[in-house]
Amino acid sequence: MKTIVINNQKGGVGKTTLAVHLAWFMAEADLRVLVIDVDAQSNASDTLRHYAGSTLAADLFKPGIRVVPREDKSLTLAPADSSLTDLDRSSAAAITTLQENLAIASDQFDACVIDTPPSLGLRSVGCLVAASHVLAPIYLEDYSIKGVKGLMQTVIGVQRRYGRQDTKFLGLLPSNFNTKSPRQRSHLEQLLREAGKYVFPGQIVARDGYAEAVAERLPVWKLKRRSAQEAGREIREVLAKIVAQMDEPAHGA
Repeated sequence: MKTIVINNQKGGVGKTTLAVHLAWFMAEADLRVLVIDVDAQSNASDTLRHYAGSTLAADLFKPGIRVVPREDKSLTLAPADSSLTDLDRSSAAAITTLQENLAIASDQFDACVIDTPPSLGLRSVGCLVAASHVLAPIYLEDYSIKGVKGLMQTVIGVQRRYGRQDTKFLGLLPSNFNTKSPRQRSHLEQLLREAGKYVFPGQIVARDGYAEAVAERLPVWKLKRRSAQEAGREIREVLAKIVAQMDEPAHGA
């Protein structure tokens, strides 16, 4: 089972939109997908609530928990609940528990997608420890190289501390990108100059269709409006690249 963590310590960068669309994309490719919503805001859980399984995300930070896939769906959600916030005050031993529980479930799923909170607490560290792959959506409007360096230092620091040098960092993914904004285009150029090797080869362009898709609890490519169809073509190209990179051997960040 490949485990991809969608991570950035900032909010509003499109983590949940990316996570749920990646899960839908993989499920449409007949993969058995587990989605874990570790963000107490529960946005991914609300969007994917029809796929909720019997195990809560918070339970997976407790020893000896096995996730059981839904029999009638290729997608199974371990939903968020309010108890997630208590995890950040729990024992440091919980950091490696998620990884251990996912290893137990690895024969039941082909891929696991984890949506993380916009903070670096025990939950987020535990997710990074469990990850085989990490992808960081970033918002170009408030981009700063200092923030990107901090994000990279977090990922690499967790890898080293917990012996996960095999985790592959897929890159920084420009999200909610307004292609008509000179400022955002300038920020993208700066990002490519200063951190080019860490930038994912693609962008998620800002489109109205995403808000509607999440509200309708459907992939954006299932909506009929022209702007949604355009968004669907764009994001499917990005998602295909993500899946292809996940199939490549991991070499660490």
